[in-house]
Amino acid sequence: MKRFCWSWLSAVVLLSLFFPAGSTAEQKLRDADVIIGLGFGPARDKNGRPNPELLRRVEKAVEVYKQGFAPNIIFTGSDTGAGCEAEVMKESAIALGVPAENIFTETRAVDTITNAKYSVEIMSRHGWKSAILVSNPYHVHRGEWLFEVNPGIEIQTAAAKTPKNPFYHLATLTHEYIAWTGYFLQNSRKKAKAP
Repeated sequence: MKRFCWSWLSAVVLLSLFFPAGSTAEQKLRDADVIIGLGFGPARDKNGRPNPELLRRVEKAVEVYKQGFAPNIIFTGSDTGAGCEAEVMKESAIALGVPAENIFTETRAVDTITNAKYSVEIMSRHGWKSAILVSNPYHVHRGEWLFEVNPGIEIQTAAAKTPKNPFYHLATLTHEYIAWTGYFLQNSRKKAKAP
């Protein structure tokens, strides 16, 4: 057990070196066709409010939209408990001033692999070739890695703000470590490719 704990801690530290929290926050954005906000579930807390992690992603997507980098937003995520992620994100973005007609929802995705696959399908239907991907600063790297398997699609990233609580970062890095391990054990990128 002790060996496992040290291995886990070492892996998390290494992952944080490769994907530091601020590494995507300073990326200089270029104009794109669409912003893609990756969902997070459950979409609402027990009081019916949007999940704080979900809301931070929406706020970043809206910020990028209002800065004029893209005229459209796709929110992606199914109902993973307490409401559909994409629909809750759309409601939140409208409340923050984004016109409903500029928001597209992808409501089938149950994970980042299908976020990529189904969002790229929407992009293809509209002839969009470039996207700004929004998530937390750890997850956005994994999302970019999956989206980029689709040929002809240019991906940039924009990282949402994160809490200062160190336990948030430890938990998020742990989740990413587990997710990356699973991705390397299966053919994740092939599954993320849109038809």
